[in-house]
Amino acid sequence: MLNVMRDNLRHLKWVLWGVAASMLLYLGSFFDWRGSQASGNDWAARIDGHAVSSEEFLEIARSQDERYRALLGPQYDQMKKSLRLGSQSIDALVDRRLVLASAHAMGLQATREEISKSIVESPEFKDPQGAFIGKDQYTAFVNQRVDGGVAAFERRLGEDIVTRKWLALMTSPVQVDDKEVESIWRQRNELGAVDYVVVASASVPFAVAVDDATVESWYKAHPASYTRPESKKLAMLVLDRQAQLAKVKVTDDEVRREYDGHRDQYERPEQRHVRHVLLKVPPGAAEPDVRSVRDLAASVLARAQKGEDFAALARSLSQDTASAPQGGDLGWFGRGAMVKPFDDAAFATPPGQFAPVVQTEYGFHVLQVLEARPAGTTSFDEVKDSIRRRLELQRAQEGAETEAKRIRDKITKASDIARVATEEGLKVEEALYSSDDRLLNLGPSPAFASAVPALTAGGVTAPVGIARGTAIVGCTDILPPALRPLGEVKDAVKTDVLNERGVLSALESARRIAAAGSLADGAKAAKLEVKSSGDLRPGFNLPGVGAVADLEKALFAPGTAVGTKGAARTATGAIAYTVTRHEAFDPSRFAADKAGLRDQVLEQRRGDMLRGILDALRQEHTIELNQRVIDGVNG
Repeated sequence: MLNVMRDNLRHLKWVLWGVAASMLLYLGSFFDWRGSQASGNDWAARIDGHAVSSEEFLEIARSQDERYRALLGPQYDQMKKSLRLGSQSIDALVDRRLVLASAHAMGLQATREEISKSIVESPEFKDPQGAFIGKDQYTAFVNQRVDGGVAAFERRLGEDIVTRKWLALMTSPVQVDDKEVESIWRQRNELGAVDYVVVASASVPFAVAVDDATVESWYKAHPASYTRPESKKLAMLVLDRQAQLAKVKVTDDEVRREYDGHRDQYERPEQRHVRHVLLKVPPGAAEPDVRSVRDLAASVLARAQKGEDFAALARSLSQDTASAPQGGDLGWFGRGAMVKPFDDAAFATPPGQFAPVVQTEYGFHVLQVLEARPAGTTSFDEVKDSIRRRLELQRAQEGAETEAKRIRDKITKASDIARVATEEGLKVEEALYSSDDRLLNLGPSPAFASAVPALTAGGVTAPVGIARGTAIVGCTDILPPALRPLGEVKDAVKTDVLNERGVLSALESARRIAAAGSLADGAKAAKLEVKSSGDLRPGFNLPGVGAVADLEKALFAPGTAVGTKGAARTATGAIAYTVTRHEAFDPSRFAADKAGLRDQVLEQRRGDMLRGILDALRQEHTIELNQRVIDGVNG
């Protein structure tokens, strides 16, 4: 629920990013690729020595400021620092130059005819009847409003055309087929709900003795479950960050300078710590049903005010599946993070008190404010130890990276790793890596996960960051896919046999419950409780159960209707269910929405691809930022 209530804020951030990106990438450049040879504080960035002047940068930043102020209104002043307009603006300007350089290298150009057509078709240059205002009036208009007059304006317009050509060319591989569009539409529009009874495997009887013949039979019948995919034999040298810590010294003055130089990071808005109980109102519910939920919320509030354990009430009654297991605790949040009625109630209620029942688009909330924290700056004494530790770890990591680069220069192929390890007094760590063997002992590492799958036999990665520090990884051999020996997986096979027996026994029990006169009757006989799912969409996880493929298939099938009963297996047992809501695929609505949805998905995927291309372009050039100038705009 907390995530859902923050959707508006997250969506706004994406809107703002889109406004900034589109404005800076499409609406016109304020420079050319050659740049000036500005120095000192006259430059905001340099790309391969060519400058983006501070004047160009500030012009874009001022435009950004005006657009955000118009978009956000009164909220803008509160959010301005967090938007970091200086960083946004310089990133977009650098990206623009990289794009134009790439486009020119590819030979992309804007013809005179294309520029003329863009001018003639621009609404800015049309009279009230929709006709072009004419060359003389156009020239006077542009000369009056654009520095450099018509020549500069049309140069910028040509660069816009070149940029659009580059974007179209670079993102042209992105495609969305009809099946993907339909799947996304279904996820957004199909809706169902069930009442259900959970039958856990652990609660039903089944045979637990598994003899060797059964193990061997199961193993032979399910070879795919026990086949190791193609694997790489790895030899690794790990430069441990902790080993570098003893060499690191951070002074009190350095800690203080770090704090003083980044005070904005330690500013916090006014905040509240809240817990709540959510009672949902079904969409389109009649007024009597709404009153019934409101009355239930009022009774929950009365129980809490009389001293009943609020956390227990939330765990048993709240329909917010994210916070209910935590006793309804939503943690700390600032103004504007929640939907407005909830936000208003939270900030109007004193700590330790309960707010009156609050109605939002999600239903009725009973909420208690646990703590309040005023806006302010976290003091130096509160954070000095964590700053020191962060600086120490940062320098230790830098030390590990420096050592790794030095050592990597001594390695030509994977077979060199053992020799170099001996010379450096390091230990070679060996491992087998495949899509099934993720080397979890190394910790999460995107760099490792990206570099190692690309290794060929004998290859060696550049130093890659891992949780412990930095690693140099070599591939000494590649093993083809193979069925793991039974002796290696025997315990796993036994577990799978027992799991299957438990699920089948639970499924039989669930079928008996579903076959009773009503789900409630079947649950009562089995001494189990009936639960309500709330609204479900394709790809759902059933509360307390997880993904249930058989239920999802049945729930959204054309012949399903309210009242349909059945049983479905789960990962840990089975459920009996009755369908209480069914809004299935509507071909006519899908046909009407299909084209627009395809455009949305294409736009998102092209944006993702573009970001990757721009990141790669940045790696190909030397980029320097004048951080003092940029931070002056960031605030």
